[in-house]
Amino acid sequence: MAIVWSGFSTLAELFQWRRYIKLLLAVPVLVVLAVGSYKMGLQRGGAVTMNAFRSSESRVRRDISQTPNSSSQTVISAGGAIYTRWGRTECPSGSDTVYSGIAGGSEHSHSGGGSNYLCLPTDPIWGRYNEGAEKHSKLFGAEYEVPTGIDLTNMGGQSAHDNNAPCVVCRSQTKTSVIMIPARNICYDDWTLEYAGYLMAEASSHTGRTEFVCVDGSPEADPAGFRDENGALFYNVEGVCGSLPCPPYVARREITCAVCTK
Repeated sequence: MAIVWSGFSTLAELFQWRRYIKLLLAVPVLVVLAVGSYKMGLQRGGAVTMNAFRSSESRVRRDISQTPNSSSQTVISAGGAIYTRWGRTECPSGSDTVYSGIAGGSEHSHSGGGSNYLCLPTDPIWGRYNEGAEKHSKLFGAEYEVPTGIDLTNMGGQSAHDNNAPCVVCRSQTKTSVIMIPARNICYDDWTLEYAGYLMAEASSHTGRTEFVCVDGSPEADPAGFRDENGALFYNVEGVCGSLPCPPYVARREITCAVCTK
């Protein structure tokens, strides 16, 4: 009996060690079970997380699909169409003033120089200059010349002849396109009228040539310019039958115009 129980003084001590051994053998099993449970928990949690993500994604997609196209609304509301209102000092309602000024261009009897009218600001900023050297391209103010058909309300009922013409550069708050339509004082469908008036340009008999512009039908005058100093000039435009079909055009009638935005 002493050999069989070698190392253990009592039977109780032997059973005590057997319990320790069983516990030691059970540890790897417990570890395996714990790891397995942890992995299963991760898988279940991952599935729950993925399901939650997919659910959130679906809600976002649904919200986007139900939201109006904000980018197109931004483009529409941004505006940006730029135009010059010849003969006036203020922009129409719905447009912001970029700047106001006076009309100018090349002298009507000169064969060279620029061929376009300019809206010149009243607050010029100079760069480097040399007043002692003559410049061979000249810039003048612009006057109305015997205009007909216009509303003289803004002139106080007085003739606009020989008065200097003001101008204002405008930016539409909501429209992105602009067009000047000659021979109409009403815009086509889906276009908005900014102002209407009469088509004007330099006289056909003069050496200088200019573009055709739309001068407001109820123009104003620059208070400082009424002395018949010439320069660039605004004349009414009339149609000449022949290559220009009559009808619909009629000889000697003032050609109207409209500035339209969209």
